[in-house]
Amino acid sequence: MSAYESINAQANAAIDELLEAADTLKTGDILVIGCSTSEVMGKLIGTGSSVEAAKAIMDAVL
Repeated sequence: MSAYESINAQANAAIDELLEAADTLKTGDILVIGCSTSEVMGKLIGTGSSVEAAKAIMDAVL
């Protein structure tokens, strides 16, 4: 499994879990999601940014 596939699968699982827990969200509500691609890649914040990790996460979220 590639890094993209692994990150995307984990992001999909996290989004599914979040949506199950957020049963009070209504149409029109805004949900803000944030993360550090550096941390996703196992680095300190701001030291290992990854466009591939960002794409994998955003593809799962959107």
